[in-house]
Amino acid sequence: MAMLCGYIEAMSVVKVSVLKNRLSHYLRLVRRGETVLVSDRDQVIARIEPAGDVTSAGADDAGWLDDLERRGVVRRGAGVLPRGWLRQRPTVTADVVGALLEERRDGR
Repeated sequence: MAMLCGYIEAMSVVKVSVLKNRLSHYLRLVRRGETVLVSDRDQVIARIEPAGDVTSAGADDAGWLDDLERRGVVRRGAGVLPRGWLRQRPTVTADVVGALLEERRDGR
């Protein structure tokens, strides 16, 4: 029985209510190869584990950026950033905090 206890401690144990609220998060863990145990009233009632080869699931993770780019959500950069690109940021002369406080004071 001690082996089983260590086995359970190495996995994510999640209550049914938490699983329902954060299902995408726990499915992401399973996609990465982890096993998630589902508990109800402090008793493990189910185990969610990868349905296929874990290495093939990892390959799907690599394609998520390709999928986002294909849908137009992101656009990848075409080259390498120049060395001093961060120092080239524009200087702001406006008092941003002052403007925010003025808007709050005026009720806008």
